Amino acid sequence: MKKFLIAVASIIGTSYALADDHASTLNLELRQPVSTMEVTSIHFHEDETTISAQGDMGAYGKVYASYDLSYDATRNSGGVKASGRGFANGQVVSGYANGVWARDGDKVVMSIVVMMNDGSQNLEKIVTDPMTNKMTIHTYALK
Repeated sequence: MKKFLIAVASIIGTSYALADDHASTLNLELRQPVSTMEVTSIHFHEDETTISAQGDMGAYGKVYASYDLSYDATRNSGGVKASGRGFANGQVVSGYANGVWARDGDKVVMSIVVMMNDGSQNLEKIVTDPMTNKMTIHTYALK
């Protein structure tokens, strides 16, 4: 029993030592300036809501995107799947994303990881305001 307790204490102590303050901060840089997109439609379904938007997104040019929000049991948060296309300088870029959403008062806040067709990856925080039909998008470079 004594050896067992020593082994458990060693495992717990090692876990704390290895995890100590390695991830207290995450420093991400904006890939582009904060952008705004216009919400063009919101479709409500029994199991999900689809938000479509368009706007100028800096490095990605004119962007068209759709966000499919699934509901959890409370219907105040859930998962997000998204896809979009950007058109800039005669080029087309595409991306798809997965993440989560939650209500914050009358706004919908999404946190998604976007995989682009050029291999780059972004973390986006999107705040959708249905009262103004605007999405504010913070795009951070992951890869």
